[in-house]
Amino acid sequence: MSKDFKSRLESVIRRFGDDAGTIKDAAMHHLSRGGKRTRAKLTFAAATNFESPDALTHIAAAAELIHEASLVHDDIQDRTPVRRGQPTVWKKYGSNTALLLGDHLIAAAFRSLAASGCRHGALPGLVQVMAAAVSRASSGQLQQLKVHINADALLGQYQTIAQHKTGSLLALPLQFATVLADGDGRIISAAQRCGEQLGLAYQILNDLGPLNSGSYAQHEDIVDRVVTAPVVAASRVSNAKKDVFVELVKQPRLREFAYQTCNSWVRDAADSARSNAAWLPSPVENVTHQFIADYLTQPLVSESVPRRLRSTPRTPLFATANSQ
Repeated sequence: MSKDFKSRLESVIRRFGDDAGTIKDAAMHHLSRGGKRTRAKLTFAAATNFESPDALTHIAAAAELIHEASLVHDDIQDRTPVRRGQPTVWKKYGSNTALLLGDHLIAAAFRSLAASGCRHGALPGLVQVMAAAVSRASSGQLQQLKVHINADALLGQYQTIAQHKTGSLLALPLQFATVLADGDGRIISAAQRCGEQLGLAYQILNDLGPLNSGSYAQHEDIVDRVVTAPVVAASRVSNAKKDVFVELVKQPRLREFAYQTCNSWVRDAADSARSNAAWLPSPVENVTHQFIADYLTQPLVSESVPRRLRSTPRTPLFATANSQ
């Protein structure tokens, strides 16, 4: 992403994001620390052949504003105190303000789309895929709040949550690009599946990050008993009568098993994403492969353990998913 595009992108994000009436202070606080802008980069790279730079800047800003809204709302429900090195909106301004700011940022995203100046024939499709992505992300967040470690089919539940909560908004740039390329419903659906599987793999790797840290016992995922990918993997072989969170902290071999299992799931997800990407326009397919190379093939350091924990037969992550 060039410096010029990044500057224009941030200008559009702030123009619509900061225009928030009585919650402007909260909006400016949250948007003052931008993230990696991964969704904007994906949008621009995947769709640069299909639309003008100014229109793409607004469309990319819409993807980022939706993502920012999801962060604000998630922070309320997860009670996250700090994001990007500063207090979260709910922590600084209260839950009511944060709830309303998230709603405003969703509206700002649609305003950015409306102001994009893209081809009129493409605009309804862009609106539809973004609205559907918001609904899927909301469903994923609620499912995460309800998931229980002792639930049947925990792996399938985790998969669905990650695809909806993380994957839907990561799929959005790919769907934007296919809409702009005049793709039909089947191609747009393939872009959704592809992006959701990228999001699933991305979420698993994110969950693996703290696994081998020296302070794993104090990590918020363990303290708050969050059902992450390592927990799902460990629950497959851990004694049902024992607390899997405690066992993960205590047993290096169990963490090693979780590490190896989760990485096999990442490979499954990446393979499924590649299969769906084959149906997409060449620029979108190329972006998918580049995303996998950049974000999903970075090896994590595994713990050194005396011997492998005997594993159960490997269950492919997509055994119960519709991967067509």
